[in-house]
Amino acid sequence: MSVSPAPLDSDHTHDLPDSPWSRLPRVLFAGGLLSIVALFVTVPPDSWLGKAKWIGYALCHQMPERSFFAHEHQYPLCARCTGMYLGFVTGTIALLLRRRTKAARLPPTPIIVLLVGFIVAMGIDGVNSTISIIPGAPQLYHTTNVIRIITGTLYGLALSALFPPIFNSAIWAEPSGERTIKNWRELGLLLIVVAIEIAIVLAFTDQVLIPISVITIGGILLLLSLLNSVIMLSVRKMENAVSTWRQLALPMLFGLALGLIEITALVAMRVSIGAG
Repeated sequence: MSVSPAPLDSDHTHDLPDSPWSRLPRVLFAGGLLSIVALFVTVPPDSWLGKAKWIGYALCHQMPERSFFAHEHQYPLCARCTGMYLGFVTGTIALLLRRRTKAARLPPTPIIVLLVGFIVAMGIDGVNSTISIIPGAPQLYHTTNVIRIITGTLYGLALSALFPPIFNSAIWAEPSGERTIKNWRELGLLLIVVAIEIAIVLAFTDQVLIPISVITIGGILLLLSLLNSVIMLSVRKMENAVSTWRQLALPMLFGLALGLIEITALVAMRVSIGAG
């Protein structure tokens, strides 16, 4: 006597493995994104420093008198932007080391006030520095590249503590209840680290061109990838739906590819304005 197969229980359909065809659109989408990244890497400028300066050109004025030089090579970013992304990457690495990449709580209020003060300080120095371009315009004080990198680094450090809770609260299904910075001791350690980094840049400007360029340009790409990944998740209505880093891989790849497109568009716009 033959036994007819039992009907498929609809409650267990989600346990069935995905077919290769069901994954095809995702694979093709990821392939397209990787093609954009590969194209960006292969097109001129061919040298790593040229590529870094090209990325920096999209987001930074790159004025020589406000930038550091390693012999005849100008840094990809001005002193202020170098500090901004150096501080941001330093704070992000601290979150990684402390396993707080999903931290969704801001630091305690007194620390927030100080971090906001760092942001305001960079704003004041930036405005004061911009005014100096205008002949005869009054300045609050004479700013220098040393002041620019200090205020920029403090700004980047503040961003690394204030931005992740917003990002994590928007994407993770179960964000961590930890703070990005828990107490003054942790903030003090971060300030010591960035102080050492600034001292190294100032004392060994010729020797640290490569590592500082990699860190700061990497900071730009990381920040753009994070911001743009939120766009993809929002369009797909996946806010607070990501559970694992594997699920975030494709949105981050999308964010990187879109960031490279944005950089290219900004460079083209700046070149066209300059040519005009």
